[in-house]
Amino acid sequence: MTYRIAEAAELVGVPATTLRYYEDIGLIDQPARTGNGYRSYDDADLARLRFITATKNLGIPLGDVAELVTAYDVEDCSSVAHQVVEMVATRLAETQERIGELVGLAAELQTVSARLADAPTSGPCGDGCPCATAAPAPLADRRTLVPLTRGPAVPAPDAPVIACSLDAGSMPDRISDWQALVAQAVRREPITGGMALQFGASPELVAEVARLAAAEQDCCTFFTFTLQMTTGQVRLEVQAPDDAVDVVAAMFGTAA
Repeated sequence: MTYRIAEAAELVGVPATTLRYYEDIGLIDQPARTGNGYRSYDDADLARLRFITATKNLGIPLGDVAELVTAYDVEDCSSVAHQVVEMVATRLAETQERIGELVGLAAELQTVSARLADAPTSGPCGDGCPCATAAPAPLADRRTLVPLTRGPAVPAPDAPVIACSLDAGSMPDRISDWQALVAQAVRREPITGGMALQFGASPELVAEVARLAAAEQDCCTFFTFTLQMTTGQVRLEVQAPDDAVDVVAAMFGTAA
């Protein structure tokens, strides 16, 4: 049985743009074409796409997924499963380390909270009061960097860290904000190292683009944002290292 791209995307559970992107980066071969030029996927293509989606949903970076797809095509299931297990073990270790950091921060905050609870009910603040001494030394910067790709075991000294320090509770809102903004783009085009989005100008939209770009750069320092304004138009250029190409595509889409 064969499927058009929209049907294949719906069955796999991803947008059609994701399938096109997988073709662009060579993660999957270009599918067959029908007589009128439409992409045509068969059941084997869908099985491979489901495998890619399943491994991506485990948080495995696309670079590693590409290795798994190669193994999927030529090796037996037990060998592929063993490779997935190794990658999942790495992700699990990273997650447990982050949990440990967060537990340590929670303990520090509980200590500060307990000291502040002893504040007197009257009188001004001053030297020695709980407000001034709850945290006599600066709390450690425990923003947890969540790796978004898996680079070499020993990265180059000057290599940017492809990671995000945004806390898990804030991430859904941030993603939703970006999705709402990207949906307003009237044009998207690839540029060197990233993507450019063009919008119709309005004071509110300009402010939102600047706010989101500044907030994102604070937690994902590997991004470079360039905002250009001309009469009636706003252009946002997003650039990142080569290792973050899938992150850019996931957040800002691909060219139509």
